[in-house]
Amino acid sequence: MNLVRDCLDKQLVDANGRKMGRVDGIVLTLARGRQPRVTHIETGAVTQATRLHPRLGRMVAALAHRLGRALNDPYRIPWAKVATKGDDITVNVRAEETPALVLERWVRAHLIGRIPGA
Repeated sequence: MNLVRDCLDKQLVDANGRKMGRVDGIVLTLARGRQPRVTHIETGAVTQATRLHPRLGRMVAALAHRLGRALNDPYRIPWAKVATKGDDITVNVRAEETPALVLERWVRAHLIGRIPGA
């Protein structure tokens, strides 16, 4: 499996079929004398921004901290709960029970909820 091609930036779908973001990072464990091992995938604004540039990642983390959001910690999904199906990455978790949708909930409550007729 080519991790970058087959996993990175693919749509994450939870156990109920709900979209919950994209795969923004892949976490490997390195051990002396052993092959690298995939342990988690990550999703979150800070992980995505850090991939673009470390300084941008620090800026997004600082902004998230100032907003009081739990966005500065990426959400990690254990590799054992990951399955690839076509173009999507299906994970055996429920999106509502994870912090992966924190930004979506915040936008819905503070921005969209204030639009008349929304």
